[in-house]
Amino acid sequence: MDGESYETYTYKLRSAGPTPMSPGRFVTQTFGIDRNKITTYTATTTVNRSSDMTGLYGGTLISSNWQRLPYLSSVGNQLFSGSTTEQPVWLDQDELT
Repeated sequence: MDGESYETYTYKLRSAGPTPMSPGRFVTQTFGIDRNKITTYTATTTVNRSSDMTGLYGGTLISSNWQRLPYLSSVGNQLFSGSTTEQPVWLDQDELT
């Protein structure tokens, strides 16, 4: 991709669900974390190819969302903004700071 971008991460706590401890009190048994890397592009002239997605071609992206911007680059190319989400990476609960 070309243009400006920035990365963020989302974390999803994996758990076995709430376990009752007493009336009205529950504890959640957790056993790990999924971390997803999300890359956001403010303006780019390229978008992902099908081979970048998980599945048949073995890519690493689980989602890719793009919008065409209503103006052109300085050399006349169409611009897009959007984001991509990579496959989750498993983390042990102690690895989350």
